[in-house]
Amino acid sequence: MASTPVAVRQRMGSAERFFQRSLYLLLVVGFTALAGTGKLDFLSLVLGGSALVLRGYHLLKKRRSYRIPERWTNYLTVFYFLFYVLDYFLLSQGFVNATVHMVLFIMVVKIFSVQRDRDLLYLAVLSFLMVLAAAVLTVDTIFLLTFGLFMVIAMATFISMEMRRSEREAAILRVAPQKEHRFHRALSLASVLLALFTMGGAVVIFFVLPRMDSRGYLRNLGTQSDIATGFSEGINLGGIGRIQQSNTPVMHVQVLHGVMPADLHWRGMALSNFDGRRWWNHEPDIAMLRSLQDVAVDLRQVRVNGLPLYSNAGPASPNFTLIYRVFMEPVGTNVFFLADTPMRINGSYADVAISANGAVSNTDGRKSLDKYDGEADLRDPEVLVRNSDSREYPAGISMTYLQLPNIDPRIPELAQKITANATNNYARALAIETYLRQNLGYTLELPGVESDPLANFLFQRKKGHCEYFASSMAVMLRTLGIPSRVVNGFRGGQYNDLNQTWIIRGRDAHSWVEVYFPEYGWVTFDPTPSAPEGPGDDAWSRMGLYMDAARELWREWIINYDFSHQLRLSAELGNRSSYVQTRMQHWSLLKYRRLLMDLKNARSMELSWKKIILLAALLLGLTALPFAPRLWRFFRQVRMVRNPQQAPGSAASFWYLRMLKAMERRGITKSPAQTPEEFASGIADPQIQKDVVTFTEHYERARFAESVEDAEQLPKLYEELVGQK
Repeated sequence: MASTPVAVRQRMGSAERFFQRSLYLLLVVGFTALAGTGKLDFLSLVLGGSALVLRGYHLLKKRRSYRIPERWTNYLTVFYFLFYVLDYFLLSQGFVNATVHMVLFIMVVKIFSVQRDRDLLYLAVLSFLMVLAAAVLTVDTIFLLTFGLFMVIAMATFISMEMRRSEREAAILRVAPQKEHRFHRALSLASVLLALFTMGGAVVIFFVLPRMDSRGYLRNLGTQSDIATGFSEGINLGGIGRIQQSNTPVMHVQVLHGVMPADLHWRGMALSNFDGRRWWNHEPDIAMLRSLQDVAVDLRQVRVNGLPLYSNAGPASPNFTLIYRVFMEPVGTNVFFLADTPMRINGSYADVAISANGAVSNTDGRKSLDKYDGEADLRDPEVLVRNSDSREYPAGISMTYLQLPNIDPRIPELAQKITANATNNYARALAIETYLRQNLGYTLELPGVESDPLANFLFQRKKGHCEYFASSMAVMLRTLGIPSRVVNGFRGGQYNDLNQTWIIRGRDAHSWVEVYFPEYGWVTFDPTPSAPEGPGDDAWSRMGLYMDAARELWREWIINYDFSHQLRLSAELGNRSSYVQTRMQHWSLLKYRRLLMDLKNARSMELSWKKIILLAALLLGLTALPFAPRLWRFFRQVRMVRNPQQAPGSAASFWYLRMLKAMERRGITKSPAQTPEEFASGIADPQIQKDVVTFTEHYERARFAESVEDAEQLPKLYEELVGQK
């Protein structure tokens, strides 16, 4: 049997090492994708990370890993089956988290108990399961990076796995590699190209295939978000101070019509009951249950005991109308945040509840809150209510929004003092708002909760955050017999000029006051002084805007990609292609007319030589274009023949093929099943056989051992072989 060239044996030995390293990297990327979701507990991070670090150390030092006996792996498997039940029902209390823990446990055990080839395949499958779990747990753009890296390494892993299997079936010995890095580089490049080709095809399929409504697919398997929004459905004085400092985006707002004010209030929920420390609502009084299946609900038509939800100001002109689209982050709330004063809301939700205090909530258990459209009235109600002094309130308003607990007597005295010169209810509300803005300071750093937090805020500390300001104003107004309530939501935001959206963050959480006027309805007052400025316009802030725009693009065109997006994309592509086609036709016609004009004005040799040469070169280039690949191969072969030291293996292949063609002309043909040595030894003519054997020996050393000296001898040997009679 002919011996296998040394270099071949070296490369096949390299496949085992490459496979072990790529499989390890596959596990690392899978674990990184899972850890990047932020949903792994500390113990899982430590155990999984430690196992991978230890395995990497063994690979780096080329040491044999510690192996758990097979008997103990069976015991551990039985034990973890019992633990999984406990984890599912008591610890994680969810399928995804409990299953993630199980996958990590199996990975750790398998890393240190590999005995068969199928164990290595199990590890590759576990890495895929970790990436799949990460896809369920996060929608962030960081997953795209880890998934792309996973694809490249997965290609390298399975290619080298197949080469490793072929190596063992052929029983090829492994020899210490001389140029192993070239093999690894070639295999890595092939993996990258194959991964890019696969992902490119997947992208085309993703955007082209007809889409079904998959919103919510696997969403219920995910865990609830732990994003600190700063918004809650109740107020405990002092509880919001730390949460407001979060820079986590809560929602993004796209303006469809109008101009959005920078300090716009986003209304979430109004609170009516106060016990001296806490604001809350009783069981919600549902005013209406509606379906928002792409049918807008006119909130101005909703009535509670004959009264409007917000105001009865009538329709607003287009100049004072704001139409917007909200993209909610998965923050774990079902409340729609509406720009005040709300007029309409539209979205794809089967069940929506509208409460008596004006809160709009998604009650569709099959679909979480993600995207909706709204319309708001931006008119200033001052013109309608500045002379209001009516004390005739509906019974439901007085009973609900004049309720007070036992409070410090100094609070009503302060309210009377502040409003002593006010002549009507609007002036009284404005006076209290102005007093709080000008005489008390804003801070997020508060000490422990006092027994009477409002009295401590107004008369001792005189500093606080929005909850204290809103609570103080609402309570003082109620002591004056003016119905009021505290509203939780958001105020302001940051404009991102990269994608023309407003970013509402956790630190924009805010509380303010709504005051009732019988002639109009509810009017917003905000007694909180200006909070500290948010992020500036420095390089870091700008980078944050780029990242936020990328996340929104990812979510809108990947996560939420549906049939409506396909229609928009196809229409846009159609418009663009028509535009490009029109421009190309116009350009071609213009060039054609200019060429005719030049030829018409040439008159024999008047056409400049420069234009003639340029035209001839252009025609020659167009004529040679179909032959460009063949010309490229020809010049490449010439370069290899003249400089075999640059690529001795390629030069050797070139000369060997020329030798075979020369032999074919003599009637000696090499069978595809023959090795070079078998072909040489099978030639009948002794002299030709001797020369071909010599040529083959030089060829194999140049081809497989990259021998420059042997490659340089091949042209001479070829001429001698061809010159024989």
